Amino acid sequence: MTFKSKMMVGVLTMLAFFAMAASSFAQVNLSLIPDPSAGEIQTNNNAQTASPGTSGAGILVSGALIANSPLTATTLRITYPSPITSSPAGFVNPSPGVGGAIPSQDPIRIEGATGVFATVSTPVLNTTNSRIEITLPAFPGGNTQSGSFRLVGVRIDANGKSGAQTATASLDSSANNYILTTNSVTVINAIGNGIGSMALGARGGNTANGTATIFTNRTIPDSLASIIITEGFASAFRTATQSSNSGASVTNGTVIRLTFNGVPNGVTLALTANAGDTSNNKAVSLSNTSITATSTTTLISFTGSGSGAGGAPSLTATDTVEVQMSLTANSTAAVTTPGTVSVTATLAPIGTALNNDTSTALGLPTSVGGYPTFVQLDVGPVTVVNIVAASTTLLIPLIEKVGGFDTGISVANTNSDPFGAGGGGATPSAGTLRFDFFPSTATGAGTACFLQTSATARPGTGIASDGTIPSGGTYLVLLSQLLPVSNCAAGDFFGYVFITANFLNAHGTATISDFRTFSLATSVLVLPPPSTSPRTTPIGSVESLGF
Repeated sequence: MTFKSKMMVGVLTMLAFFAMAASSFAQVNLSLIPDPSAGEIQTNNNAQTASPGTSGAGILVSGALIANSPLTATTLRITYPSPITSSPAGFVNPSPGVGGAIPSQDPIRIEGATGVFATVSTPVLNTTNSRIEITLPAFPGGNTQSGSFRLVGVRIDANGKSGAQTATASLDSSANNYILTTNSVTVINAIGNGIGSMALGARGGNTANGTATIFTNRTIPDSLASIIITEGFASAFRTATQSSNSGASVTNGTVIRLTFNGVPNGVTLALTANAGDTSNNKAVSLSNTSITATSTTTLISFTGSGSGAGGAPSLTATDTVEVQMSLTANSTAAVTTPGTVSVTATLAPIGTALNNDTSTALGLPTSVGGYPTFVQLDVGPVTVVNIVAASTTLLIPLIEKVGGFDTGISVANTNSDPFGAGGGGATPSAGTLRFDFFPSTATGAGTACFLQTSATARPGTGIASDGTIPSGGTYLVLLSQLLPVSNCAAGDFFGYVFITANFLNAHGTATISDFRTFSLATSVLVLPPPSTSPRTTPIGSVESLGF
């Protein structure tokens, strides 16, 4: 064989080798590019794995053509970190009452398939392995195209999860001329509490009304209360449209359920709500605006659309919800015993991620309760109404019975007045008195003692046979008359005394005298109920001569 012939054989052999080598290497590089959710709620059974409120958001699968070559059909498998709680369009779900995709408005689907992937269609849900399986097409005659598609609508059970969540990708075969260059993608950047806090207060610029108060005689000195609920993170509060990646609203969006505890019969709390971020008000609705003993819950839903005032919650700024309350009570309201009315908050509706009721659908997604649903996680309770004993607390800073000096005390029950109910007058009521004595000694404080008036302990004058001071009556007594009936030690006394009148609108006077040449009037301070206005507050704001 001539040298030229040998050289030709060598060239042909090398060409054949390169041709074989080219066909043995992958010809389409696959990359997965996510559009992750910035944050999802840790109690959400149906957490989105893509940017909320963005139509078509999901995982972009991009195929880049490296060289023309035949392709063998293969399956792209995307495995999620917890059970998948949505299903593909056309999915046959044997759950009772469930026909097809969950949610029907935003199922798992392929969108925007182009080029080499133009024929990619409905993905398969593999519930056993928490993964989505997508068949990539075969081109036995050779492929000359790049292409892409988006996987949209995958939701997962976020319960028990924290931090960023990733999905992993794999191919069922590597001998197909597809090569996977992305093995994992982040689908959720963070998981946290949907409700960050709930406390007494109001949104900026609005009045914070604190806690309402009703006395046990059904008088309402403070009818207003308000709470503020703060979003756990910027995108936790969503409308039903923002809880979708299709542009169509799902069933629920983010719903806050308020449950009121301890509401007495005959008491009503009228509710109003407003919401928003620091820039704009947002539209919300209440399912129930009248809380009573038999109707103790309300649902707060975000109803706005678009942006700006009255729109949907911001997905980039922290929103708050303010609930204002107005308290009323009828003439037979069951508030005769001191107590409180409190409220707790949780995201709702409460549901399960997967079907656990029927063997035929066990472990499959469920839409019972709508979409999304949550695991109950109460925030609170926060006290919004104080039921306070109808009493008046009086403080006399100085009383004494020393030698010839004594202290005269008067307590007037001023619940009888000329104003009447229509003119803002008091409610006539009688009540007993309790004296809590705090004696002083030459070296400091003595031992506290007390006297409770009753049918058998009623020194002085102006007191009824049952130990009560009638409405319109004035009680007169000397300290020297009180001490022998009390449990105080015998002998001289000087110190101070708290007088608790078991009726409202009590007022008093006190005079120290030797009944000959000396008299000294001493102040009688009127305190608001310590249970609602603690004495730890600065003195000037809780004690006065004229409450």
